[in-house]
Amino acid sequence: MKMKGPFLPSKQLLVFNGAYVLIAVVRSLHSAADFSGINLQSISFSCTGKYVATGGFYFRHAHPDVQIDLSDLDNLTLQEYDRLCGVERRYFTVREMAHKRQAYDQRRKEFRKFCKQRDLEEKKNEK
Repeated sequence: MKMKGPFLPSKQLLVFNGAYVLIAVVRSLHSAADFSGINLQSISFSCTGKYVATGGFYFRHAHPDVQIDLSDLDNLTLQEYDRLCGVERRYFTVREMAHKRQAYDQRRKEFRKFCKQRDLEEKKNEK
């Protein structure tokens, strides 16, 4: 494949929930970040195995030798997919992931509240 610029072609990503079930197939890392609201670098680290999971989701790059069909949504498990790819990875328990997801959502909510207050204060100071 001949490249016409400095960028690599995007890689398709698989998104698994905390219960290890495939919930989405997205076209790129940026699409996954838009879909989940999670930092690009965290998703990338989760795909490569540096992180176990991020934001309450497991992310994987689509393996070229493994065919994913529409029927695999809600049926394919993370362990099954990793076994098909020949990869050995660590997993959190479902309970741990539920707690991580809850903590992540709480931090995001607090951050949004902080940003909203800061914006209101800036508008107030401008007047």
